[in-house]
Amino acid sequence: MPQRRRDEDTAVTAEYAFFLAETRGLRFALDYLDNCRIPRDILLRAIEQPERRRRTERRRYPRND
Repeated sequence: MPQRRRDEDTAVTAEYAFFLAETRGLRFALDYLDNCRIPRDILLRAIEQPERRRRTERRRYPRND
């Protein structure tokens, strides 16, 4: 499962970069992604298309657990 772990790390890094873009600016967040060796397009897509951000993780209807 090394690929899954890598994907989870990338997701956490991308979320933090999005936070940095909101608080410190886009340039700072892009530099952070470059230092982490994560593609910049992850952040740029999230900023350009906010309605698609984390689309698959949100449920349309809440669980009835």
